[in-house]
Amino acid sequence: MKTVEVSILGQRLKVRTDEGTEYIKDLAAFVDEKLGEVKKKTRAVSTHSLAMLAALNIADELFKARERQQQVKAEMKERVDKILKLVRSGL
Repeated sequence: MKTVEVSILGQRLKVRTDEGTEYIKDLAAFVDEKLGEVKKKTRAVSTHSLAMLAALNIADELFKARERQQQVKAEMKERVDKILKLVRSGL
């Protein structure tokens, strides 16, 4: 396990991880960007409020990505079923 130092909203944090350094830095940059977006759009001044709003935005993105993934899986299954039906019927 190693320690990676990152900066989020100007605060230095040390993260203990088995992941790669660049991956952790990319995560921190993503979170920092999301916090910055929320800060620009709201009047929230406390770091805690910013963090909660950013967490909600990130969760929203995650849920929507999961939903899109499920839709793609369903479409792929439907296509595969159609192809199998064609193959089994001798085209």
